Amino acid sequence: MNKVLYFNICAIPIYIIIIITTIYRRMTVGRSNRLYLGVAVCAFTACLAACMSEIVEKTGFATMPPDESTIFWIKFAEYIYFAARNATSLVYLLFVISMTKSWYKINHPIKKLIIYAPYIVILVMLVLNEKTDWVFLVTPDKGYHRGTQILILYIMSFSYMVFGTFHLLIHRKSLDRIEWISLMSMYFINLISVIFQYFYPMLVIESFTTSITVLFVVIYVQRPETQVDMTTGLPCYRVFCNEMNKISISGQSTQLMMISMLNAAEMSKFLKDKYLTYLHIIDGTIRVYAKKEKVVCEVYFEQPGSFYIIMENTDYNPVQVIPEIRERIRNSAAEVLDTGVSPDTRIVTVNFPEDISTPDELFRFGHNFPRFADYSRVFSRAPAITGKRSYQIEAHLDDILNRAVAAGGLKVRYQPLWSVEEESFTSAEAVIALSDEVYGDIDSELLISAAEERGLIVRLGSRILEEVFAFAGSESRRRLGFKHICIGLSVTQCMQPDLTDLIWGLHEKYRVSPANIAFEIKESSYENVSVIFSENIAKLSAQGYAVVLDGFGHGYMNMQDILNMPIKAVRIDKSVVRAGRSGGGRAVLKGLIDMLGSIPLDVIAEGADDSETAEMLRELGCRCIQGEYYAPPTDREELSRFTAPKA
Repeated sequence: MNKVLYFNICAIPIYIIIIITTIYRRMTVGRSNRLYLGVAVCAFTACLAACMSEIVEKTGFATMPPDESTIFWIKFAEYIYFAARNATSLVYLLFVISMTKSWYKINHPIKKLIIYAPYIVILVMLVLNEKTDWVFLVTPDKGYHRGTQILILYIMSFSYMVFGTFHLLIHRKSLDRIEWISLMSMYFINLISVIFQYFYPMLVIESFTTSITVLFVVIYVQRPETQVDMTTGLPCYRVFCNEMNKISISGQSTQLMMISMLNAAEMSKFLKDKYLTYLHIIDGTIRVYAKKEKVVCEVYFEQPGSFYIIMENTDYNPVQVIPEIRERIRNSAAEVLDTGVSPDTRIVTVNFPEDISTPDELFRFGHNFPRFADYSRVFSRAPAITGKRSYQIEAHLDDILNRAVAAGGLKVRYQPLWSVEEESFTSAEAVIALSDEVYGDIDSELLISAAEERGLIVRLGSRILEEVFAFAGSESRRRLGFKHICIGLSVTQCMQPDLTDLIWGLHEKYRVSPANIAFEIKESSYENVSVIFSENIAKLSAQGYAVVLDGFGHGYMNMQDILNMPIKAVRIDKSVVRAGRSGGGRAVLKGLIDMLGSIPLDVIAEGADDSETAEMLRELGCRCIQGEYYAPPTDREELSRFTAPKA
């Protein structure tokens, strides 16, 4: 039977391009990528075998009778074709299972046997074919023609199509629409080609149609721009997020290990190209050790220095191997680490969804766990972190804020500031306060940062401004002896084009003199300075409002930066005040107070929460002190109890 070879010839360059580009684009790391490459290689092998069989048959049978070597090579090519062609169906099914993260459904030996059984039947038929001619036979007079039981082979192959089709239908929510269509096209298009070729055996189109569907997967599924971190070439964080979403949809339980290098940005700047080498050493060491331990895992990387490892075996205890892996990395990266740079690493393991139930919460945990982990330990387990009240509050801030808005639970409290010279409270700082029904009192700085992240800060900030201007313009403020009220402005508020118009409207509404209001700007806010930001601060200063630099010493500003800004006062961060309790820190704090006072700027020191700290600040010459020792944040109605002098 003479077959038309044109379609197979067209498929060959397509497969070559697919395989080369897959390797060149470094899409060979991870089980899904390896399985996809296996699909392309099996299909390419089947295509070459089909071409070889037809070419040998045409040339060998040109003169009759053909010699035995011609018969042998035709049979050899056909055996390779049937083995590789049907292996393509099996490997593609495994690729689909991997893409939907549903390996756990076939982990049982019986289920695995069911998956591999059709291909085993095919191999048995091929092994017995020499004696039975079930699949095909090649004779000197007729050449190649089909065997008596070849329909069984088609049925076995068709079973993979059926299984894969139903699997994709069941797990369609695990994939994007274009990914699902691309993966499903293999079955629809190949089904049509198999039926067509069964009735028209002379037109061999299976290899060509398979090459087209495999090409669809390259274009719409195996996209390196969405799977590989372009700087390092490692599987990227976006893929990790996609995989965890698939795992969540499938209902699978899995174990994760998260590794965060806290000083990764600094290491990258210092080591430059060597940092890339160091990252690849970490990735390679983890993969090699996982293979040694026979642990199926996938490793993903997020800039600047975080690794996420998904392990299918939830019973495996990675704690026992962490010291050895770290030692191997040190030995392999000795040249890098000899520069004196050492990673500050935190590691945590998570059982999903037992420890953390949703992907979104897991992603937040991955970014935040180093802040809540025990700094004296490298390794932690997720429950030890998620059980902390501070983490619980941050993890449920959406619910907390929604409850507060619905119930009107957000309040503005005022913390009086002590004037050392006048020996009285002469001003107060407005502080947002929330007492949640579940978690109790919530830290004000955490509330502000959460509101900013969730896009609520402008609306929330407007309410606070309204409350503060109302108090600043009231008779009660004058009776208390507060010359002005300090209120913080967030970065987002300072970038609103209508900020000064809003403040002018409140000025007119409550008849508040600019001298009675001071606006606080966090030192860290100046790292995100923009034209609108600078213009708004300049306008407020020109209108007579005092601008206070808040949290000085916590960021990276220097004296030149301060001299270039229109500020009237500086609030020294509580961390600097705490450090002043030591000998060296006290000298630094003294120099800072003297230097700021000589500019001249008013200096406020926060964090005086006990008598010793308050006494130290007075001795160092600080004229304005804030802290729990003098007065805590208090409701407006109760401020009168702090008007009496305090020694």
